[in-house]
Amino acid sequence: MVERDIRKDFLNDLAGLQFDVLLLDLIDERFNLCVEPEGRACTLSSELLSSGFLGDSDGRTRISTGSEEFWRLWEAGWVILVSKLRFLGVLDRLRVNQVFWAVRTEDGGKFEPNYPSWRIGSANEFLARMYRRINADIPSEQFLGFDQGLMTGSIAHKWGISPFHYVDAYYHSAIQQLLTWPSRKKGISTAREAVPAARVTYSTKQVILEHERDDLVATVVSDASRIGQFAFYVFRNGKRIHTQWYSSNPSMRFRIHTEPGLYRVLVFFLSPNGSRSTKYSNPVFLYPAVYALGQAVKQP
Repeated sequence: MVERDIRKDFLNDLAGLQFDVLLLDLIDERFNLCVEPEGRACTLSSELLSSGFLGDSDGRTRISTGSEEFWRLWEAGWVILVSKLRFLGVLDRLRVNQVFWAVRTEDGGKFEPNYPSWRIGSANEFLARMYRRINADIPSEQFLGFDQGLMTGSIAHKWGISPFHYVDAYYHSAIQQLLTWPSRKKGISTAREAVPAARVTYSTKQVILEHERDDLVATVVSDASRIGQFAFYVFRNGKRIHTQWYSSNPSMRFRIHTEPGLYRVLVFFLSPNGSRSTKYSNPVFLYPAVYALGQAVKQP
C-alpha cells in the first residue's frame, strides 16, 4: 500500500483495469501528507510511520489535513483523476461514498480522548467541502447517500471503536446501493472498450543534458510537454544518485558540485492516455582527474 502510494501506481494502472464500479472513499484524507523538496508527496499513513519514517526531516514538509495547502494538493489530485477517467470514458462508473465521521457510538458513547468533538466536527466540515468540489464534476446520482443514523460508531467493529467504523446496517446499505445502481443493469463495457479507438500518440523526442556551473540540467523535448507527466533518474558512472518523481515539469535541475564521472539521465514519460515510455539523455563527462607523469594513482 505504501509503495503504491509513493509511486502513484493507480494512475499508471488505470488504463488497463476492467471494472463496473470505481468506489471513492475520502475517510483516509484524515492523514497528513509529506512533501519532499522536489515536490513529490505521499500519505503519512500509520503503516508508513510505523516503519520509522520521519515526515518532517531531510527538508521534507508535513502538510496537515484540513489545511489550505492540503486542500490545494488534494484538489490538484482530484482534477488529475477526473481528467484520466474522462479520457478513458469511465467517469460515469465512479461512485462516491458520501460518509461523515460519527458523533456517537451505538450505545450513546463518545470517541474521546482519541477523537474529541472538535476534531470530528473539523473533519466533517472538510469532508463536506471535498464532496461539494467533487459534485462540480460528477452528478449527485453517482453519490452513495446515507441516513445519519447509519453513520453511528459500532462498539463491536473488528478494527475497534472509531468515528469511521460504523454499525453493520451502514455496510448493508452501501452494498445494496451498489447492487441496485441502474448503470449495472445496462451491461457496462470494460474500460478498454470505452477508450476511443483513435488515440493521440505522444512521444519523447529527445532529452538534452547540459552542465551549468555546479548543476546538471535535463530538458525533455516532447510533443506533449504541456500535458504529460515526467520523472527523472540521474546516473553517475552507471549508479543512480537522484530521483525526481512524476510531475508536469519537463525539466530537472540537480546539483552535483564537482563530483567527477560520466553522467546520464533517464526520463520516464507518462502520456495523457496512460501509456508510459522512457528515453536516455546524451552522456556528459565531467571533472576528469588529471595526473602528472609518474604520479601514483590511488586504487579505489
